[in-house]
Amino acid sequence: MPTSPSSSVQAAHKALADHLREIRVEAESTGKALAERAGWHRTKVSQIEHAARRPSRKDIRTWCRVCGADEAEDLIARLRDVQGGYVEWKRLQRTGLKRLQEAARVEFERCRHMRAYCSQVVPGLLQTADYTRTILGGIQRFRALKSPM
Repeated sequence: MPTSPSSSVQAAHKALADHLREIRVEAESTGKALAERAGWHRTKVSQIEHAARRPSRKDIRTWCRVCGADEAEDLIARLRDVQGGYVEWKRLQRTGLKRLQEAARVEFERCRHMRAYCSQVVPGLLQTADYTRTILGGIQRFRALKSPM
């Protein structure tokens, strides 16, 4: 079970934060100097680099301008993808598992060869009914839902 419904989103934000830090380090700038040149509070750079604060598009553009990096638009696209992925995840969660499973059924029925790797659960086609109920029960408790079973 994942510890957070948005763990992949958090990991993507952390990767973006790490990349911004690399840009600053390559520019041979300290966090304090970057903050001063950007006109930010001195703690903002540290918060962004530690993924405690998500950068805005304007923050990314300013960061890249101050550090002399020409990758602002690529990083903004990454930020947009991360945010879009989270919004999509939340939308899918609201519609429930049945709808997700029905949407995947067409692809499954057309599939002739499939490879799967699951490090934390048994792959779906190998699951027994009892195992599936146990896994879904854990998800249900995690999300604090009422039992449909």
